[in-house]
Amino acid sequence: MDQKTELLLKLDIFREFYTEEVELISEYFSIHKFFDLQVILPQTGQDSSFGIILSGEVSVMGDQMENTSRTPGDILGEMAFIQGRRSDFIAASDGAIAIMTFDDIEKLKLKQPYVAVKLISLVTRNLVNKLRKNPPENTTEIIVLLADNHLFSDLINLVKDHLHIIEKFSIITSDKFKKFLEDTTNLTVSEVIESHYLILGETAIGSRILLDQVKAIVYLRDPTTSESNPPAIEALSRLCDLQQVLFATNLLTANAVFQYLE
Repeated sequence: MDQKTELLLKLDIFREFYTEEVELISEYFSIHKFFDLQVILPQTGQDSSFGIILSGEVSVMGDQMENTSRTPGDILGEMAFIQGRRSDFIAASDGAIAIMTFDDIEKLKLKQPYVAVKLISLVTRNLVNKLRKNPPENTTEIIVLLADNHLFSDLINLVKDHLHIIEKFSIITSDKFKKFLEDTTNLTVSEVIESHYLILGETAIGSRILLDQVKAIVYLRDPTTSESNPPAIEALSRLCDLQQVLFATNLLTANAVFQYLE
């Protein structure tokens, strides 16, 4: 058994894992020492890794959680799973951290899909628990309505056909479609997001999905054009799969979603 495996097995968060599974996972982690007051996992704009503290203590700067201190076994940077960015982490003592990139998670999925899903579930549960301790004040169930620009009319017709269902929910949509929707129906949009940043940013919906506040998402897109943002849609789709959120990208499945909600 190598040193990385031994270090990970000492952490309580891996108590549900077999030794053989931790051995597989350890191949994709890199171990880094840190020193008091050192910046850990520095932000890069589009962050793509997370870490698990092995020893020492880390302070989370600008974190809205009640406890801003992280100790061995705590996960850092998992918010990047849904937002692409994270808080600042400053070492409060000397210590060590195990870091894995999201690319390495993809590699693990190809080699050992069951173990990868188990690891992702661990990180996601940790994130959900943090978010549920500090939920947003607005807990109304949400429907997200988005479409490529040339499909606005199709989405409006869809909304009109299911108006009696949609009006029961809070509506989140893009700034462009908000005006279109409010001009043609009596619906009021409660929040606006940028359709190219579905998960990234303070106004994104990633955290709402994890808090089970999003009931359904409709994003009508034309796969033959470059107007849609495939990476953002793919990330959104994965998050919906993780949380079992209804997600439709064409009229047929969108109609089925609203029939289910009726």
